[in-house]
Amino acid sequence: MDIIRPLLSENSNTRVFIGIGTNVGDRSNYIDRALDELRLEEEIWIEAVSSIYETVPVGLQDQPNFLNGVIRIKTAVRPLSLLEILKRIEVQVGRQYRKRWGPREIDLDILIYGDLILDHPQLRIPHPEMLNRQFVLQPLVEIQPDLIHPSCNQTISQIVCRMATEIDTVSRERKNSDSRQ
Repeated sequence: MDIIRPLLSENSNTRVFIGIGTNVGDRSNYIDRALDELRLEEEIWIEAVSSIYETVPVGLQDQPNFLNGVIRIKTAVRPLSLLEILKRIEVQVGRQYRKRWGPREIDLDILIYGDLILDHPQLRIPHPEMLNRQFVLQPLVEIQPDLIHPSCNQTISQIVCRMATEIDTVSRERKNSDSRQ
């Protein structure tokens, strides 16, 4: 069932974060074309684009590296309509749908939509995998370190810091257990 919090007014401008990625063909060109198409959309204003990071694939490993980043927009477009716009842009730019987590010309994902929490058959917000993906978190920290994750109620900077501490703790624990053997 749909869960939406809070109700959005029809003419509010909501800050939305969109993940962008590509690992097929002229990757930089696909990103540029997707950004150009997004700029042409009415009621969508690009506020910031992160640096683009080259990253290894997640899921299906036997494929080229990705270029990934995050786009911050303001929009009055509702979440499901925004999803339709992003899917249309993917097709316009040249995306060919293959297997899940497989190679793609362009991928545009809604990561966060204001402080909305949505569980819909077509769309979950915040993006359910974003906290597991450094290639999402690093660009988010770059363009909006004080962004509060709606489900965690922590800033993205705090989440990244906590993850780094957890990794460091696991590394130290593993090192200590290795030295006892």
